[in-house]
This record gives sequence, C-alpha cells and structure tokens, in this order.
Amino acid sequence: MTTDELNNYINALLNKSEEAYLMSIEIINKPTINYRTEGFCFFICNAWELLLKAYLINKAKDINVINYKDDSNRTIGLDECVEKVFTSTTDKTKNNISFIRNIRNKATHLILPEYDYILSPAFQRCLTNYNKFFKKHFTEYNLNEKVTPYIALVNPGNDKDVSSLILNPNNLLMLEKIKKELDSDESLSQTLRLVSTKKEAEADIKFTIVKDGGEQATIINVPKDIEKTHPYTTNDVVKKIKETLELSLGPNHGFTPNKFQDICKRKGIKNNQDYCYQFSYSKNTINKYSDITIEYVSQVYIDEYKSNKKCE
Repeated sequence: MTTDELNNYINALLNKSEEAYLMSIEIINKPTINYRTEGFCFFICNAWELLLKAYLINKAKDINVINYKDDSNRTIGLDECVEKVFTSTTDKTKNNISFIRNIRNKATHLILPEYDYILSPAFQRCLTNYNKFFKKHFTEYNLNEKVTPYIALVNPGNDKDVSSLILNPNNLLMLEKIKKELDSDESLSQTLRLVSTKKEAEADIKFTIVKDGGEQATIINVPKDIEKTHPYTTNDVVKKIKETLELSLGPNHGFTPNKFQDICKRKGIKNNQDYCYQFSYSKNTINKYSDITIEYVSQVYIDEYKSNKKCE
C-alpha cells in the first residue's frame, strides 16, 4: 500500500469515527428517545475503536497492525485497541472507555433502564477524552466543525423516574452498582445558570415581578457563597480555559496567562462581579473567577483566533 493509499484509509477511518461520535451526541441529547443510554454507548465505542485504529495505523505506517496475526481478514476490536494504545492500568481515559464499554455490553444482552442523566457526567468525560485524543494526534483534522461537544440533560431529581421500565429489585441493584462505578471515574459536572435581562429579544423565558406577592415571579436576594460561585483562582481559570479551547481549537491554541489578562482588561471582566470577585487582603487584591468566566473568555478567544486565521 502506497503512502497516499495509507493516508486515504486513515482519513476514511477518521471520517467514520467522527460520524459515530456525532451520532452519540445527537442521540444522548434527544429528550424524546428512550434509547439514549444504549445508543450513546454503542456509537461512542464505535467512534473510539475507529479512532484508535487510525492512530495505530498512522503510528506504525502499516495497515496490518490492526489485523489478527492468524487471520488477516479480521481486525482487532475495541478492547485490543485500548490495550495497545493505553498501556497503563491506571490511565483515566482507558478506565473511562472500559466503563462505557461495560454499559454497552450490558445494553447488548439485557433490557437496560434509562439511566442517562445519572451516567451523563461519565459520558461527558468520554466525549472530552475523545476530543483531546483526536485533536492531539490528528491536528490537521477539523473536528467539531458541525457540533459543540457537550451533553445537555436535565436531572429529574428522582432516581425512580429515570427508567421507562418498572424498576424491579434487579434494576435497583444495577443502579447502585452504576453509582458505585461512577464514584471511581473522573466525571465532569454541569452547571445551568439563569441570567436576568431587560432586553426581551434576548430572553428565553419571560417573567413578571410582583412586590405584593401572588402567583407571579419575584426575585429574592440570597447571600452568596463566593467560594462556590467564584471557585477559581487566576491559575485555575486559565487552566480550565485551556482545556475548553483544546476541544475547539486543538492543542496548539496558543492561549496564555498574558492573553487572559489582556481579554480581562479589554472586556472589563474584573469590574463585573458576575465574572470576577475581588478580595482585599493586606495590601493585595485576590481575584476569584466564576464558571461563566471560562465560557465567556473562551468564546472571545475563539472568535478572535478564527478572525486572525482568516486574515492570514
């Protein structure tokens, strides 16, 4: 096989991997489907397998690296790919893939209750790991051009409401086992923030404030726990922004602490308590940042990065 033929084969694997990845995101974010858990696991496992095969071929420059030695007509599966690429038994990406694979296997042979909202942190970690691995090893590939790689599920707040089936004792035992397994996984939390605006055109929800009470909405000012609303130091927030940018721009995004300070200055972030809370300590000022700072600064940098690329 020539170099061009090998590269074409690798690109075909990457294209199919991306399609499976996009399908996993699409199905997990469909609220009307009662097959989200199974569907996500099937597609993301397929996406990982194809991506790892592309990586192995690209590294060895030989298509036979993914074939069985005793049968060149058969290629290795996800488990073998994972073992070849992630050699450490404590690798968090490897452990996460194994966890998702186990859920997939259960769904293949059993009727699996819908635990998607409980599993969504591990699912989001899997998507994030996939993004990082893809962009690290295939920097020229324009991943995420069609989609934002995040899960948007709302927790119903009641474990007994998460299944379309009647939760029998076996299913309850399965639920407890899933929760126990999740405790050992590096999961991602998700935060929903509602912001009040006077510009009706920009609002998703309308409400009316009634001072004398009644059935309409009223705003109650509650003391804020700054350690929860603004948990990030400057170093923390820069690290989080870099992780976010890596998903959209790849590992060579070029974001630095100096560029963070530049955006803060230009956009007045440190003067807005939604983004930055300032503590006076002795003669110094300590800045603590909120979650929305990560989102806002990341988007500003992405827009400016893409604009500069077009001008080059």
